[in-house]
Formats: sequence, C-alpha cells, structure tokens
Amino acid sequence: VVGFQQHHALLTPLGNMFGISSNTEVSPMGKMHEVGVGDHLLGKILDGLGRPFDGAQSQEPSAWYPVYRDAPPPMQRKLIEKPISLGVRSIDGLLTCGEGQRMGIFAAAGGGKSTLLAKLIRSADVDVTVLALIGERGREVREFIEHDLGEDGMARSVLVVATSDRPAMERAKAAFVATS
Repeated sequence: VVGFQQHHALLTPLGNMFGISSNTEVSPMGKMHEVGVGDHLLGKILDGLGRPFDGAQSQEPSAWYPVYRDAPPPMQRKLIEKPISLGVRSIDGLLTCGEGQRMGIFAAAGGGKSTLLAKLIRSADVDVTVLALIGERGREVREFIEHDLGEDGMARSVLVVATSDRPAMERAKAAFVATS
C-alpha cells in the first residue's frame, strides 16, 4: 500500500501483473513482511524480498525478522567500540570501521564500487558479510559474483540482489531485507 484515495488503497506491485486487473480483489495477509535468517544463508543469493534467488528452498531459518521495524532508541544501541580491519590500508587508516557498523558505497557508474566491494569482502577480518546490490544490471551482478567475489568471498557472504529490471518497490525493500 503506497497511499489512499477516498475509500480505496493505492497499491504498487512487487512482481508481475499477469491476470490482475483494476477489478481484482486484494486481501491483506494479516502479517508483516518477514525474512528468515541463519547460517543456512551463507553463500546464498536472495532477491529483494528475501527469497532464494534460484527459487530453491533452503533449510529452515534459525529465526524470522520483520523487514520493517522501529530502530532502537539511541541510548539503547550498542556502541561501535571494536575497530575491524577491512584489508584496504587507506580505509583502515583514514575511515576506520567498527564491528557491527553498516556502511554504504555510492558512486556513479564506472567508479570502482564493485572492485572495492569485492576487495573488502575478500580481505575484511569478519565472519559474515551481507551485501545488497540494488539497481545493478543483471549482467554486472553475475560478473561481480563470478569474477570479482569468487568462491572464497561467496562462502562467507549473503547477497541481496534487486537488479535494475525489478519493480521499484522490490528495489526499495531490498535495502531493508539486507539490514534485517
């Protein structure tokens, strides 16, 4: 639901619209969007809604987390106290990151984002990396996984992928799925 107009809810699709018309009745599911989390996700690629990208059902999740939830109050958040080595000296020296910290890398096409991300994932002193690739071209995602990230990088990563050809709402949800 993206809005209301008089007595009607305005909806936007999360997938294809085959067989749907303006007269199709829509019923609420009665629950919030949740995503399954756990060790079974290591090495997996999820779509922007948190489903396995290849369509295969994986093991039962350790827990279910709501995709949308309130942020904890500022005074109850854990402090970022322990620095981690990302394996890139310029970042480690000037832009130190800490355990539990989230970070975003934004730049124009051809700016080297994928190369930097692959380097960080392969060399960071961490157990698990969750990476959201949102708005990338499908071809670039495959190249990134096969050529830049490789098997070692994938083994301790979870990728959430919402390519540029996916619906806008799925791309928007992908960031929330990745940070759940």
